[in-house]
Amino acid sequence: GALAFLPPAPHLLSSPALSLSPSALSSSVPQTASLSPAVLSSSAPKPLRKDAFSGLRMQSGGPAVSFDDDEDEEDDDDDVPLAVRMDALRRMQAFKAKKDGQMMLQSGRISVNSIPIEMECEEARDMLKEAEDNEVMILDVREPQEYEFCKLEGSVLLPMSQMKERQDEVPKDKKVLIYCHHGVRSMQVVRYLRSRGWKQVINLEGGIDEWSQQIDPKVPRY
Repeated sequence: GALAFLPPAPHLLSSPALSLSPSALSSSVPQTASLSPAVLSSSAPKPLRKDAFSGLRMQSGGPAVSFDDDEDEEDDDDDVPLAVRMDALRRMQAFKAKKDGQMMLQSGRISVNSIPIEMECEEARDMLKEAEDNEVMILDVREPQEYEFCKLEGSVLLPMSQMKERQDEVPKDKKVLIYCHHGVRSMQVVRYLRSRGWKQVINLEGGIDEWSQQIDPKVPRY
């Protein structure tokens, strides 16, 4: 059968249109909540604090956050007096010396079989004066151009850069006084040789530069 369309009900056609007043419109729009300064400050994130026991920075009401202490440690290192650092260094050297089978004299110098690892220029001068012929070897571990410019009388050149290849040229049956410019390279050579069985090698403290100032002014300085 055919579909029949019914007209709308009369009461719907006569219904007035829905009207909204400005006040109703404004009340229907979501309002932004206004926060007082007290509320804002209370909702701000809590400052981080350092937990002295766990090594973490804790945030109140939240999870723990790890942090890096490197910067703090650097600042702490800067506050350590130089005398304290040097004392710690001497203690480390003493520990290493004992570990290598050496012993400490009351003077503080490391020695093996009563042969000091280092001598001041005056001590070295006296040792050379009292030594018989060929009893003490003087070894220069600088570079050839330095050796040509100035040297200690009777010294033999064996540059530190060649020490590993030529270490067997250093005698083990006599004292060997080793020097360089300021005593730094020669100390490295002395420690190297002592760790490999040379027990009578001695560093000249201050090197040839100190020797020129304290013992023989005729030795040129550079």
